[in-house]
Amino acid sequence: MKTFKVSALVAIIATLFFAAGFTASAAPKKVLFFSKSSGFEHAVISWKNGQPSYVEKILLDLGAKNGWEFTFSKDGSKFSPEYLAQFDAVFFYTTGDLCSEGNDKQPAMTPAGKQALFDYVRGGKGFVGTHSATDTFHTGNESGKGPDRYVNHGKDADPYACFIGGEFIIHGSQQVGTNTVIDPKFPGFENVGDSFAFQEEWYSLKDFAPNDHVLTVMNAPHMKGPMYERPAYPNTWARAEGKGRVFYTAMGHREDVWTNPTFQQILIGGVKWALGEVSADVTPNIQTAAPGAYTNPKYVETKAASPKKSKTNESAANTLTAEEKAAGWQLLWNGKNSDGWRSAKSEEFPKEGWTIHGGVLTVHENGGEESAAGGDIITRQRYANFELTADFKITPGANSGIKIFVQPNLSPIDKKTGKPTGKGSAIGLEFQILDDAKHPDAKLGKDGDRTIGSLYDLMPAPKDKKVLPIGEWNHARILSQGQHVTFWLNGEKTVEFERGSPPFRAAVAASKYHNIPDFGEWKDGHILLQDHGNEVSFRNVKLRELAN
Repeated sequence: MKTFKVSALVAIIATLFFAAGFTASAAPKKVLFFSKSSGFEHAVISWKNGQPSYVEKILLDLGAKNGWEFTFSKDGSKFSPEYLAQFDAVFFYTTGDLCSEGNDKQPAMTPAGKQALFDYVRGGKGFVGTHSATDTFHTGNESGKGPDRYVNHGKDADPYACFIGGEFIIHGSQQVGTNTVIDPKFPGFENVGDSFAFQEEWYSLKDFAPNDHVLTVMNAPHMKGPMYERPAYPNTWARAEGKGRVFYTAMGHREDVWTNPTFQQILIGGVKWALGEVSADVTPNIQTAAPGAYTNPKYVETKAASPKKSKTNESAANTLTAEEKAAGWQLLWNGKNSDGWRSAKSEEFPKEGWTIHGGVLTVHENGGEESAAGGDIITRQRYANFELTADFKITPGANSGIKIFVQPNLSPIDKKTGKPTGKGSAIGLEFQILDDAKHPDAKLGKDGDRTIGSLYDLMPAPKDKKVLPIGEWNHARILSQGQHVTFWLNGEKTVEFERGSPPFRAAVAASKYHNIPDFGEWKDGHILLQDHGNEVSFRNVKLRELAN
């Protein structure tokens, strides 16, 4: 895996000057985005293959639209009064004790550098923190596994916790959480409404600064998990720090949160306020906005799951939580029968080749796409804008796929006649499922575009993708909204493309689908699970439809 080299100053300097809206006297505001992770490094801020992180790409776009110039760095050793003086604000997405090299092996901050940050903001500059910025410089037990992590320390908390205005305790499973808006007049909240909710990794927080101006509170009593068994508490706030401004939101774990219009509105408003581009009343309000904020959840000791519990977890497959139902998720396959599915070549579900047992849908070893015993299966319904997730388990040497926008009336073209053959797998955009180590397709494609997690025969997944061993459940996620499609494998993005764009059409022109008119640009289509002649199993096939 390639990473940015320290010799290159472990930073990308991205300077964006746009003629429209800017003059020589109105230079863009400069923001340092610092994402060193001495603890756990979130995937959205990870540098991979010499490329900016997912969040950095989003910020470049927001910077271009708002007149901000971002510098991206993971080098903590640079923090000094002289270094910080060049910026109008500092933006943290960090974890752990930044004064240690830690997990990411990037240069550590010095205690003097930490103090320089405080002095920089107190002198009149801005600070923005997202998500794990509160999971940084912990008070007491850094591991977070002991009961002392659940205690408020007040004025004795780590100076950084006092500075940012709160401290992370723990989070539960990702779920839909409701945020109540406290100050709709604060920049970015004008059009958000009284509340908002979406799927996220929601933090349970403590040690809120007494001068926090609370912007949103979590409706904790309605959330799942002991860490949320507490009164409503702040999730986003702003506060004065000396002459400077501090803005923090606990949101920002998931990629789809960073593209969520509500989150982006809130973030843009917070950055503008921190930069001093807009004004707002940040009178402390925590006592009235969240009177139970200082009541922390009780410490619950966690133990490793026993084999018996693991079986219970297996039996819970193919179910939806109340939060998933509220977010619009549906079981695309119910785990019990073939309802909602049919053969790609007829209105009936295949009588042979596929079995349903113990909550697992399996296509068995057979003659493949041309076999009378099985064949591809597709949803009876067509979809256009959706989020799809599924677990899949392959056997040695196996080949299969999950296809979207499937057109069952299309089939591969005969190279000699140029006409549809009526044979082979139905046509669609395929999330490749493959044993890369043993199946020859992994070497037949262009630059690996037939490997697991790829857009089959068009765009390759990264070579360093995360693949679980044969016999274990891997997880696929596909997000299709408008023309934009993204694939994830085991939580890591593997492919992203815009249907109909010049790069997409160029990839189609160089693929086996080059002579299929409008390939991949249909307005909707079926979801397909492929029978390629090898044993592959599926479970937890879920989908939620999205607005365009």
